[in-house]
Amino acid sequence: MTGAEIAWRTLLLEKVSEPCIACAWVMKREFFQHYAGVGDIYADPVQTTVDAFANAGCNLNAQFIMPSPLQEHRACNPFSLPKPDAGKSWATSHRENVSAESVRDEMEQLPDPADAERTCDIDGQARSYAERLLDLRQRSENRTLYISSFGMPSFMGGYSKWTYESYLEALVLYPAHMKRYFDYLGEHARLRNVAIVQAIRDHDLCPVVYGGDDICFNDGPICSLDTLDDLYFPALGRALQPLVDAGIRIVWHCDGNVLPIMDRLIAMGIRGFQGFQEREANIPLTEVVRRRTRDGEKLIVFGSVSVVHTLPYGSVTDVEAEVERCFHEAAPGGGFCLAPTSSILPETPLANIQALFEHGRTFGRKFLAQDTSA
Repeated sequence: MTGAEIAWRTLLLEKVSEPCIACAWVMKREFFQHYAGVGDIYADPVQTTVDAFANAGCNLNAQFIMPSPLQEHRACNPFSLPKPDAGKSWATSHRENVSAESVRDEMEQLPDPADAERTCDIDGQARSYAERLLDLRQRSENRTLYISSFGMPSFMGGYSKWTYESYLEALVLYPAHMKRYFDYLGEHARLRNVAIVQAIRDHDLCPVVYGGDDICFNDGPICSLDTLDDLYFPALGRALQPLVDAGIRIVWHCDGNVLPIMDRLIAMGIRGFQGFQEREANIPLTEVVRRRTRDGEKLIVFGSVSVVHTLPYGSVTDVEAEVERCFHEAAPGGGFCLAPTSSILPETPLANIQALFEHGRTFGRKFLAQDTSA
């Protein structure tokens, strides 16, 4: 089987003899130089990124990114590298002196969500979505399976655009306005998901999408569950419905302690999770693995080698031990993709990254050969 076939079958919970190793989040230029065999990783950034992950042994990539040429620890899109002044614009993009009332006033200017469908180019969005994935498929020669994002009303977009204080105050003080905000974002997201369904069906793409939002701190959701239930989750559920109805599997990115909202996400049709901060947010991998989808299936799980402790500060032996733990805890029954918990940053030794891939491949192969639970 090709790498892409291994990943595809893993995501569909089929039995495989080779492990799925998922990675995209390596913010270390030396990794790309080493595995792509180039000095300047930005001379041909797209092919360099494709080759680096494929040569490392990554057979699943859910987010096509590489280290920014401006700041190594930040990610960028290899198809559109940031310009030299982009770092400054990012640093100053967070608005100051924003009040909850100014957030409310912006909400009053939003168009009616019902008008979104009239101006939405479903065919164009579907074509654009498919073209990027088909290009990456061709470039990787099926060594790596590429999947992509889905539409959702962005919760973190609010505190990124305004400030935490003004955004959270507006959620409490002006719930009707903020409901309109999420409904507006949600309808645009729903239409995007209609286009994604079309793209996947028309071009025989893998029926799995990946994305999510940073809704939680390490001690739980940023705002109350009642607020999420009243304002955000209804819009998210409507947005996801085209994907759920089409049987497309949704893998949700996790930051912080998502356990209080995990069952709600599963009830909406989420069928997998990525990015567990086990120590920091007290989310044991076993706690995630024991859950089931609303259809009773095992969840897809991406995880769970720590980018905070083991990869940057542990030894190669420590990395290998954590790889083995992840297989033992999450691989039985299928649907497990070995992955780092989040972004691997520049201070991480290359030898530890190599151990993640190499031991993941060799130990994973042996473990799957002995797994009789699928």
